[in-house]
Amino acid sequence: MKAGIVLEGRYEVKNMLGEGGFSKVYLAYDREKKRNWAIKEIDRERVGDERVYQMLKREAEIVWNMKYPYFPEVEEMVEASGRCYIVMEYLQGETLEEMLQRLGPLPPDEVAKWGRDLCLVLGYLHRMEPPFVYGDMKPENIMRQPGGNLRLMDFGSVWGGKEGQRGIRLGTKGYAAPEQMERGGILDARTDIYGVGATMYRLLTGVDVREFSAKDYHVRHWNRKLPRRLDKIVWKCTREKWGERYQSCEELERELEKEWRRLSVNGTV
Repeated sequence: MKAGIVLEGRYEVKNMLGEGGFSKVYLAYDREKKRNWAIKEIDRERVGDERVYQMLKREAEIVWNMKYPYFPEVEEMVEASGRCYIVMEYLQGETLEEMLQRLGPLPPDEVAKWGRDLCLVLGYLHRMEPPFVYGDMKPENIMRQPGGNLRLMDFGSVWGGKEGQRGIRLGTKGYAAPEQMERGGILDARTDIYGVGATMYRLLTGVDVREFSAKDYHVRHWNRKLPRRLDKIVWKCTREKWGERYQSCEELERELEKEWRRLSVNGTV
């Protein structure tokens, strides 16, 4: 969409905010409510696979029905000319990836706290009926707002365990658990636990986990000053076999809470 286009006679497109594999995101001004929104455009032709297109559309429906502080508000979904437009809350702040690019590897106590917070929101998804798997945890999808609160973005890879989703690979290389890369792979809470571990790995080391497997090197391989206990937590999250990972976000959250409190008092050891 070009700047100046008005969608549905209401949303005036200002500029493009970003672009992913299947979608583009625009900033738009709502003439009716006098506020800004982010509009995610999903192009059926660009996606190619009709099953994937339908899954991406489900993002709006899923987020719409979930009232949780970490999720963006969704105003509406519009379909026109082979495209789906999801009008959602425009989140201001800085993604954790942008923060990493600006500052370099981030403080272990902060990373432990963020990991704990992510476990809380993922636990909410996993307890739903039916349970949902987020499926695309990575620093680019986590917004840190000016007040310090985290907001989770991009629900296009959410997996609800439906048969129609079998055989579709979704997620980001390096952050996606091995079972996500297998056609027909069964996903559960432990899939998201891998994503949390890979995200913490990236934030602690600054190393691009898309270039190798996080399971091959401890985070202390890159920086011997990183906390040993946090190293062990990340290592356990990113095991190839899901039976060797933490078995629930509640279990991981408790470990990260203890580590965050310890680091807040004692520092890096």
